[in-house]
Amino acid sequence: MYRKDYILNEVEKLTLVIARLIGLKSAGKADGFIQLADSTLLHEYNIPLEGLLELTIEGFKRTLEMENYSASKLDALAQLLFLNSEPFAVNPETLLALQKVLIVFDLLEQKYHRQSFENINKRNRIYEFMNNNYD
Repeated sequence: MYRKDYILNEVEKLTLVIARLIGLKSAGKADGFIQLADSTLLHEYNIPLEGLLELTIEGFKRTLEMENYSASKLDALAQLLFLNSEPFAVNPETLLALQKVLIVFDLLEQKYHRQSFENINKRNRIYEFMNNNYD
């Protein structure tokens, strides 16, 4: 019972943060977005935004494996990385961030058997972007 309440509280908290991040992003408040994303990542994942973005693919996979995040935390992480990458720019940083989003989506599907229409839509947008801009 307590574990379920804790998980629900965590999901609600991360959902509110993602909603605030979406609001900041759509209002064009990049500094506020970065500040909230950074503090959320530090508090929830023990890594600053810049550190997360700089991780190599292998380093990112190792981090996910070592930390063993819940499905909800993984989903929130993918949403945050996706939001941070929008609008997609053709550069190595965006490509790396989007590859990390795909890794999280794969982990959610394979380990937790979780899919959502939203994540499938985002995956399709990422693939379309990559197919149009990278070989």
